[in-house]
Amino acid sequence: MIGKISHGNSFGGCLDYLTRVKQDKLPLDKRVWSIIDSDGVRLEIDTKGWRKMAAEDIKRPTLTRNKIKDPCGHISLGFSPEDAPRMTDDFMLEIAHEYMKKMGITDTPFVIVRHTDKKHPHCHIMFSRVDYNGKIIKPVTNFHRNRAICADITERHNLTMGNDSLNLDPEKLRGSERSRVEIIQAATEVLNDKSINEWKQFRDALAQRGIEAYGIFSGEDDDKKLKSIIYKKGRHSFVASKIGKRFTQTPLFREFRNRREAATRQHMATTPDPNNQWIHLDGSPIPPTVFGDIKITPEQQRLYVKGYTIRVGDAYIRFNPQTKQPDVSRHNLDILSGGGMPFAPGAHPEYEAFYNGLSGFDKEAFKRFRRSHPTLTNQEAMSMFKMNNGQSQRMGHHL
Repeated sequence: MIGKISHGNSFGGCLDYLTRVKQDKLPLDKRVWSIIDSDGVRLEIDTKGWRKMAAEDIKRPTLTRNKIKDPCGHISLGFSPEDAPRMTDDFMLEIAHEYMKKMGITDTPFVIVRHTDKKHPHCHIMFSRVDYNGKIIKPVTNFHRNRAICADITERHNLTMGNDSLNLDPEKLRGSERSRVEIIQAATEVLNDKSINEWKQFRDALAQRGIEAYGIFSGEDDDKKLKSIIYKKGRHSFVASKIGKRFTQTPLFREFRNRREAATRQHMATTPDPNNQWIHLDGSPIPPTVFGDIKITPEQQRLYVKGYTIRVGDAYIRFNPQTKQPDVSRHNLDILSGGGMPFAPGAHPEYEAFYNGLSGFDKEAFKRFRRSHPTLTNQEAMSMFKMNNGQSQRMGHHL
């Protein structure tokens, strides 16, 4: 999570921006904004002049005292795309209310607007910097306080460190904050390299960027357990949660394990078995590319891998999962194996699903059609029957 503070003089201009005045002619489901909470503000959305009325309500407390600079407060709260599944309107409001209370944004009119035009969930808080009692809300100008509060909320709610840190220019920062942002950016770059799937590789890649990563253990000798990870750059050290949930021990090592397993699966599924030229190491079929002088099309190869019979010239070819090699015949393998009719041995599951999705009358029609076209493969029979008869019929299952 990260908070961006800004202020201005124009309440109307700020509200126009947050509620995307240019989208007024769009239907509600096409708009990228929605007001999810407010206080002390009349909101008669889509009525004539509603924005002007709402802006005047937010501005009203400022009229009770001498003018101040930038009376319109505006803070955006951004969350990582990784937290999107959790970020319901209710949870976002819980975070926003907690943030406002800690920042001293209380007893003042406000609106909270959620936007959906970016990959990362985010909302905007617009408020009066003069409260209902005529007092100026000064803490919202404290950028250090904002940063500390965001870090605290991020850690307590187990959120991911805001991706906005990736777009910051470290040269404009100082001290520990500069080191922290540099670590976040470097660690993100390293972890985004999918070839890195072990802790040592990760540490070595960080070391090349001037960052040290090491574990903190609990227990004695053989009973040692990794308790936390520390990231260090220069004289500044940070516990992993301050860098981001993604870089703490459990998610990090889970990611490495998933990558190794995925690499193994990929290797098994793409490496031919040296003992059988027709399958990969995981037993999946290797589609033939030619048969005699005839080239087998990519679509035929896709169907072959899925278990369908394909017709190449006058031949019928189908992968046999029992023998782990292709069966080739001059006759229709679907019919010969009983697969020409549903539920018989050799019938492909999608063929059965297609048949079962037909009404009683259509099933009889399809049976007659199938018997009268014995040279068609199951896939060809389904496609032809659907094209000739299926457009006006009810299909309970689709391919």
